[in-house]
Amino acid sequence: MMLNQGKGMGAVKQLAQNGWDILKEEVSLPIAVLEKSALVNNAKWMANFAKLNGVSLAPHGKTTMAPALFQLQLEHGAWGITVATVPQLAVAVEAGAKRIILANQLVGRFHFAQVKQLLTQRDIELYCFVDSQANARELGAFFVGCANKLNVLLEVGIAQGRCGCQSYAELMDLAHCCLQYDGLAVAGIGFYEGVIHGSEAEQQVAQFVAEALQQAVALHQQGYFSVTKPVITGAGSAWYDIVTAVWQEKATELPFHCVIRPGCYLIHDTGIYQQAQDKISRRSQAAQTIMGELRSSLFIWAYVLSLPEPGRAIIGMGKRDVAFDAGLPTPEWAYSPKQQQLHKVDDAWTLTAIMDQHAVMIIPKGARLDVGDMMCFSTSHPCLTFDKWKHIAIVEQLWVVNELVTTQF
Repeated sequence: MMLNQGKGMGAVKQLAQNGWDILKEEVSLPIAVLEKSALVNNAKWMANFAKLNGVSLAPHGKTTMAPALFQLQLEHGAWGITVATVPQLAVAVEAGAKRIILANQLVGRFHFAQVKQLLTQRDIELYCFVDSQANARELGAFFVGCANKLNVLLEVGIAQGRCGCQSYAELMDLAHCCLQYDGLAVAGIGFYEGVIHGSEAEQQVAQFVAEALQQAVALHQQGYFSVTKPVITGAGSAWYDIVTAVWQEKATELPFHCVIRPGCYLIHDTGIYQQAQDKISRRSQAAQTIMGELRSSLFIWAYVLSLPEPGRAIIGMGKRDVAFDAGLPTPEWAYSPKQQQLHKVDDAWTLTAIMDQHAVMIIPKGARLDVGDMMCFSTSHPCLTFDKWKHIAIVEQLWVVNELVTTQF
């Protein structure tokens, strides 16, 4: 019997007994695969980074939306889980997260009702962003009389960025508005610096974080927070070292609980996040102190479907299987089932185009490749590979699948 719940499936009984050997063609291809050792390595690495910098870690769950991976992160020291939507929030709660940051505006009465039910029925510590008085009034009116208050984080924004207040006066007015409602607790501030780009981004990020911190200190001094130790939270996957460095510089001024929210570190990649991590490794003394480094854990295996011209192969993998928005997948391994030979490929093997179900790969002159051979690819931007799969395989030894994780996008 075959599983029919998603791509890349094999016989159920065999998975439980001996696993699925990809190289022995015991699964359907393409298949998305995670190396468990890399997952554990990455979870430990970021937990160590947070500990060294005296901050808490609430990784963004939108990258994987996999409860089993949320649990892995929590088991390895994550303080909580970050989400972007109310459905994601519900998944995080079901995965066992006791602390959740909804790093987004909570809008819509249906969403209000779902969150109120969670606060009433579950023992959770929940935070959500707010950046407008209109939203604050809607939340305050709905959550009035709620036994468990809704913790709101005043969002600080940047001009031409995304959400968030762009002046201290705006923040004060928003805080004052929230304090009028007994169902709301002004529990701190939040921001997202990842919208800052360009040649001077490093300096601009540091300045933005410093200004947000200064505003938080002023709000605290003027009594605008409802809690004795407010949360201050920021840091995506590209600038978390700079965010924590700014916080550390102002350590004597920080009556705050500092929380970083990188999401892609657990999966990592060989594209945009590897490039970002290389810069972090050069900038951050803490990153240099931690033994080891983040490793790309996600791979796609696919068949060679056709060799229409010399030096050009058509691969059975496309936009429905793998991310393509931040660089095409990178060929890593080639395997011949007939010859039972696995070998690493070099940079001369490259993808040049991708379609819905096909990809075009250039191979060097003299390279041996046959129809029916198998190619393994690493990826860039794991978020947009994960959301294409209902099930992702976990391997603990050489390309043998021992378990599946389920995604809930």
